[in-house]
Amino acid sequence: MATFEAQVVGLTGLTIDDSSAPTRAELNQFLSDGAKEVLNSLPRSKQEMFTTSNDLNSSSVNLTLLGSEVFSVTRDDGTINQPCRKVPASLNGRIRDSGDMMAATATDPAYYIVNNILSVVPEPSNSNNAHVQTLAYPAVSYTHELIAKFPDDGEYLVPLYASIKSLQNKISSLVKSDLSISASAPSAPSLATISYSNASNADASSSSVSAITVSTVSKADISGDVPSYAKPSTTVNFGSGNNFDTMLATNEDIELASIELQKQNQLLDAHRADIQNELNEFNKENVRYQANIQAELAKHNTDLQVELRQAQVDAADAQQESSQATDVDKFNKAQDQALDLQNKAQTLQAAIQNNDDLVSKFLAELNKYSALVNTEVQTYSQNLENNQRNYNIYTQQQAKLQADYEKGLAQLVR
Repeated sequence: MATFEAQVVGLTGLTIDDSSAPTRAELNQFLSDGAKEVLNSLPRSKQEMFTTSNDLNSSSVNLTLLGSEVFSVTRDDGTINQPCRKVPASLNGRIRDSGDMMAATATDPAYYIVNNILSVVPEPSNSNNAHVQTLAYPAVSYTHELIAKFPDDGEYLVPLYASIKSLQNKISSLVKSDLSISASAPSAPSLATISYSNASNADASSSSVSAITVSTVSKADISGDVPSYAKPSTTVNFGSGNNFDTMLATNEDIELASIELQKQNQLLDAHRADIQNELNEFNKENVRYQANIQAELAKHNTDLQVELRQAQVDAADAQQESSQATDVDKFNKAQDQALDLQNKAQTLQAAIQNNDDLVSKFLAELNKYSALVNTEVQTYSQNLENNQRNYNIYTQQQAKLQADYEKGLAQLVR
């Protein structure tokens, strides 16, 4: 005979181990809960066949019931076991008062229950034991093949019950978190302002050599907001507690549960569509943002080239002027001015190159970020699609097993 674990695996198709959903420990609980529900559903005439005796004495004068129904309570009076009468908990003082007409005695004992704790009066002792008959709820393990002291015609309902709970557990584990983008958008670099002071002959002894003027060119503006992915506000609920779970497990209405399942699928389809629409919007914004950067850089570089060409013309004029100069001081000043312009032009070119390097690095990081966002969104969407497929399979299985369980339980309790 197959173990209960093998039976549950056969009914559900789930893989069950110590770290699965459900775990083997959880399966043990489902099996034990199923056995308890089956016993509680039996008519009292059948329940009496599966009771157990709980003995009370000096070491254990009370009994914690844990929800079990009490079938009988007796107390040994030294000769026979006397049946105990049940009294309301509010009267426990009167049955303990020997002068009260309701006083409990050795030959007329009584019991009461407070907070699921059963107490017998007179108090049981080692020589005068009390005996409480309750339903025997078995602790069922996934390794078991049979359940001792349990109705044979109801035993198959226990793995059925455990299979239903196992599928509910699996459904609850399908989605645990919303879409979250782990990739971080890069920060736009701070570019250096491209400028330098004019070369001048202000300290020359002669003012006939013209000053060379180069305008300051404003730095490229790439300070716009880097595009970011905004996850949709739509939420999905695979887990227990959704309307499907309520319709099936609580209301036991399979038809309504099927309608709710269709609604859940529609919500999931809408959620996936929202995710893709947001991704398309992100990609569109990213293309627009990079195009704006390229346009700004192109304009900036054009302005720089215009200024550099003018500086080169001015430098050539200065060289020509110095070559025609007769005054030594004027000649030297013109030469110094031309050299100063060349040095500043080289510094300008270095600053331009550094800005270009920063922008190139930023664009590479932006492309990497965009690729990561697309990958994470697509992975989440694929996982969501797989979860939806499994959700439909598990919920349909659960509904079928629920119907089989309810039918079998109804036949058992007739």
